[in-house]
Amino acid sequence: MGDKFDVDFKLLPPKLQMQLWVLALDANTSKVNLAYRSGSFRTSLAYHYGGNVEASLGIRRFSATAGVNPTNGDVDLGLVFRGFRFGASASAVRESAGIGIGYGASLLPFPAELSSAFGSAAVGLQSMATDIRSAPDNPLAWYKLHSDDAAAIGNAVRAGQLIAKYGESPNRFGVGLRLNYASQTGLTIYGGAQFRF
Repeated sequence: MGDKFDVDFKLLPPKLQMQLWVLALDANTSKVNLAYRSGSFRTSLAYHYGGNVEASLGIRRFSATAGVNPTNGDVDLGLVFRGFRFGASASAVRESAGIGIGYGASLLPFPAELSSAFGSAAVGLQSMATDIRSAPDNPLAWYKLHSDDAAAIGNAVRAGQLIAKYGESPNRFGVGLRLNYASQTGLTIYGGAQFRF
């Protein structure tokens, strides 16, 4: 998907050249995305397989994203303006909620978050592997039974992708503060600053 689509009529003077809007459909093994762009305005609607349905809107240096997971009702909201990031998330199933604020590069997941994500993924993978014999009999029922396990594995994969993407970011500095509440752990506050050399 290109950034812009130009129709350049060489026979016309430069002032009469015209720039058209862009409508793009992008699909790969992890998501399908429908995007529209006109000048500095851009919007998209995406579905991440096994995850969120996500809508986003951007105008120049402002962007907003809202996502909901149709399987479990988890909700994510995000806002970026001039390098400042604001985010909120809630999960009725896990009885948790969180808000965050940051500037610059996104902070890498904290060790407790990584431990939780990869620990849940390991338990989910073990559960799916233990019950794999019943999958050929009724694959849809097997997947429904293990949909939470698949979601936990997906969260761990996304955490790994976030870490891999961090090295490609042009921003080398970032600060952030997160407040998370979960019924099992109570209120947790994370804060940090990082600089990539």
